[in-house]
Amino acid sequence: MDVRLLGPVEVTFGDRYVPLGPPQRRAVLAALAIDADRPVSLRTLLERVWDDPPDRATDSLYAHIARLRQALTVTGVSIERRGGGYVLEVEPERVDAYRFRRLAKQAQSRACDDPARTRLLSEAMELWRGAPLTGIPGGWAARMRYSIEQQFVGAVVTWAQAQMRLGRPDMVVTELTPLVPRHPLAEPLASALMRGLCALGRTAEAVALYAHLRGYLADHLGIEPGPELRALHLRILDGNREPLRRAGARELLYAQVTGSAR
Repeated sequence: MDVRLLGPVEVTFGDRYVPLGPPQRRAVLAALAIDADRPVSLRTLLERVWDDPPDRATDSLYAHIARLRQALTVTGVSIERRGGGYVLEVEPERVDAYRFRRLAKQAQSRACDDPARTRLLSEAMELWRGAPLTGIPGGWAARMRYSIEQQFVGAVVTWAQAQMRLGRPDMVVTELTPLVPRHPLAEPLASALMRGLCALGRTAEAVALYAHLRGYLADHLGIEPGPELRALHLRILDGNREPLRRAGARELLYAQVTGSAR
């Protein structure tokens, strides 16, 4: 049995999808699953499911929990009353968001070498099915979605850096090319792709990527790319092959431009 939050909220049991019902009921499950095997207070549940709880919201919550209990019967997982709230009694490891965070944290260990780091992060990235909590309305879901997406971007950037150090820019370019347009404000992601393109001798594409990002930021936010990305752009234009120190909060080591400008 698996609870999936990294994309549409789903529960699978073997090769079957457990019918969960409408978005609000899925929101109740997500509100419990994000704290799997830990009690969530009634007040917290109400705040996670409704931005402005309507009249009789508590009764609606009880009804959704009753329906979820019935749907989950086939899985052996239960929702129990505990400590003034409710708990989804399932091993946290069965929740994809929990597994993702665990794998990403393991990969950040200083004792982890690059081959192990890429394996752990590849496993984490495979859990990703799209925007977390897809289809779940409300402010809490939006905040969780943003937070998890930031963790995902950080994991991908760390994976890309490790792959570059292992001499695998082709893998970096293949993985990041479709991701960068989906996260246009994630400058470290664009930087990693630019480095991969340069390492493959595709400098013109790296410069074009920077120009596209610069235009997007100017049109949507009225700002320029950050100093680190601007510095990388200038180094590419200058044909500088020296390693570039990265000081981003999510990055562990050094990344390196290994190609030359044409």
